[in-house]
Amino acid sequence: MGAQTRQSLDQARTLLAGRSALSLPLAQNLFAAALGLSGSPALRSALSDSASEASTRKNLAAQAFASLSTDAKQVIDGLVSMRWSRAEDLQGALEDLGIRVCSGSADPKTDLVGELLAISSLVHSDADLELGLGSKRASGQARANLMGSLLGTKVSGEALAIARHLVSDPRGRRIGAMLHSAAVTVADHHGKGLAVVSVAQSLSSAQRENVAKLLRKNYGRDHYVAEVQNPGVIGGVKIRVGHDVIDGSIQARLQDLRTQLAG
Repeated sequence: MGAQTRQSLDQARTLLAGRSALSLPLAQNLFAAALGLSGSPALRSALSDSASEASTRKNLAAQAFASLSTDAKQVIDGLVSMRWSRAEDLQGALEDLGIRVCSGSADPKTDLVGELLAISSLVHSDADLELGLGSKRASGQARANLMGSLLGTKVSGEALAIARHLVSDPRGRRIGAMLHSAAVTVADHHGKGLAVVSVAQSLSSAQRENVAKLLRKNYGRDHYVAEVQNPGVIGGVKIRVGHDVIDGSIQARLQDLRTQLAG
């Protein structure tokens, strides 16, 4: 991510946090705008061209997205006035904000992170389903409809909206990676990181607290802890945060011992 995009994205997230109300329709409108830019590289380039006047980009956005809701057009107006390192980054920002709006609009009792990770596991467990959702031969709308028929009312409206959008506009990304990234974004919107903890058996309350303390110490903030049952983890836990892996399993210790003995 380029420096200009990073700065603009931080600014956009701050502006979003200052909005008095976040709703699922707003998220759906932002996803629609992102999808519109995906289908029109020329429009995407024009709206992110920092060589043109900001007023020109705003007027163009107002015309292109005239059918969207007023609050969505206000967000888009702010985005196109910013500078982006690449044209694709504006589209990515719309997606990022759409996911964050879903996070902010979901019922407090809804485990949106858990839902997104569960959808990822469900898709990954069925090779035919994963192939269908990732097929380049099918239209984005067809893939979104397939995801919709799969999930139905089993998940929240916010999780469904995110999943439908991601499969309709993958941009070369794998489904599992997209859903995991969305879960990270949701956790971050609430000021937390995301840690996936692989264990052979469920963690006790004391063990979960120890994991939480370890993550807080290492990363300086609280984390959403997602447990994954993995019989291959022999004793202890394996924690993944982004690209970092903390392997405290007996299996890892035995491997380290073998390496030392072999050396």
